[in-house]
Amino acid sequence: MTTEIRMTRGPELPWSAHRSGMGIQSGVSGELSGASEVFMTRQRIPPGMESTPHTHLNCETALFVLQGPLIMRYGELLEHEHLAETGDFFFVPPNALHQIANPRDAGDAEVVLCRNAAEEIVEERDIKPG
Repeated sequence: MTTEIRMTRGPELPWSAHRSGMGIQSGVSGELSGASEVFMTRQRIPPGMESTPHTHLNCETALFVLQGPLIMRYGELLEHEHLAETGDFFFVPPNALHQIANPRDAGDAEVVLCRNAAEEIVEERDIKPG
């Protein structure tokens, strides 16, 4: 492992379209910085968008809400929910079923997301929020 500290300039990074409809800007990854045990992105969640209910099988996830509000649904049937505002944090353990949503009619929600794995293994589930 190198001791070189690497910086990625956010304003120069492209935004990619994710299958969920989110815009994702990768900032720390194996490809960008040689990271092997951490991954960090900035994500824009369009108005009214909901992610697919899913779990991350191999990693913990931490989220910081740059621009809220943002809804985090969780539980075996997505029966619980937190309404997060700008400045709030989330911790999502491995295998925790969850779904994020932007409840606004106009304006993106935005988060910084960090995982303790260079690549995630995701399992999507066909569950409607209860």
